[in-house]
Amino acid sequence: MKRSNLLCAAVALTGMLAVGCGGQGKADYDALVANGWQLKEIIAADSSYTILPERPVTVVFSDSSTVSGFAGCNGFFGTFSTIGQSEIIIEPKGRMMAMCPDIEFEDRFMALLEQVTSYTVLDGKLSLNDTENGMTLLFDPQTKEETK
Repeated sequence: MKRSNLLCAAVALTGMLAVGCGGQGKADYDALVANGWQLKEIIAADSSYTILPERPVTVVFSDSSTVSGFAGCNGFFGTFSTIGQSEIIIEPKGRMMAMCPDIEFEDRFMALLEQVTSYTVLDGKLSLNDTENGMTLLFDPQTKEETK
């Protein structure tokens, strides 16, 4: 009898934890696709700096698992998928090919975007992370005026 009660308690606790964690993961996903996002900072093992380009770097995740945005010089598009509560895989598929003076930044940003392995939305801010390489892309939500 005691063994079955212990088993029932363990199953119930596991269920409560799954529901609690699953709810947060769903909330993060809903926030991820609810906004366009504007890059504010790149924190990398080799440097940390604020982005102040002429045109803001942006990213938009949609419910249809597509991602698009502006990388500093050119627009880009691709797909993404989420796994579990916070894992994400971003696969840029293409971008416009205008020649720009800041193409080096754009190339670096696109490479970093492909390395992202997890995301969080905390206090209305998006963090795309690659913990293996010690890199974080920090975004603020875009306002309605910024998305036009």
